[in-house]
Amino acid sequence: MVEKFEYFKKGFVVIGKHSRLVDDMWEQGQIHNSYFKRLVDLYTIAPIIGLRMKRTADEDHIEEGRRNIQLEQIMTRLEDLNTIMKMVLLLDETSCLTAEQRVDRTFRNPDTKEQFDANVELFNSYVRGGIEVLHELLVQRALSIEDEYTEVKVGNIVALLDNPLVPDI
Repeated sequence: MVEKFEYFKKGFVVIGKHSRLVDDMWEQGQIHNSYFKRLVDLYTIAPIIGLRMKRTADEDHIEEGRRNIQLEQIMTRLEDLNTIMKMVLLLDETSCLTAEQRVDRTFRNPDTKEQFDANVELFNSYVRGGIEVLHELLVQRALSIEDEYTEVKVGNIVALLDNPLVPDI
């Protein structure tokens, strides 16, 4: 019997530096202090931003900290996440695969655990890259004279949405 590999069948843990960045953008149960209602919403948007901005990031083990996204929450976004996984596998150009190989990687189930793990790590590297970009644009960005709004959080959200490089979210 051939082993079938399925994506998003376990929770996700954000560790190290990326955990701290997440903490700056999301606080559990505190929507007025957060840019995202749920952590899984950030997890769903981050790989799109990372892919669009061509930004990946390795796991950081230097800083302490961890944020867990429970499987139950991931299951609420499973269809979206599977679609985004396919986008990442198809559009990623960091792996030096031909277009035909990327199509094959996207629409065939991985044959080995190594291929599966590589695909998951590629997705998660875009998650981490997207977290970094979102943090830069939402938290670190200083308002400028051209900004319409003077409240930092609102001004940065509007600037993010007006950024032509970032997809409509």
